Amino acid sequence: MVRAAYSLHSEDDDWGQPGTLVREVLDDAARDRLVSNVAGHLLDGVSGPVLERAVQYWRTVDKGVGDRIAAAVSGP
Repeated sequence: MVRAAYSLHSEDDDWGQPGTLVREVLDDAARDRLVSNVAGHLLDGVSGPVLERAVQYWRTVDKGVGDRIAAAVSGP
């Protein structure tokens, strides 16, 4: 038995699994609920800098979902 550091694979990152979940596991209705839930919580008194970081986070997970969240929190 050898104790060694874990070797990262090319698909090992912070965004691959959540992106796969959003694009391949969730259906359209579930993505709609995700956008609604995230936007609803962000509109509940989140400061501007945190709001910007959250939108960027979701755009990194999935650009389409992130853009929808950004549109929902920016208002009409």
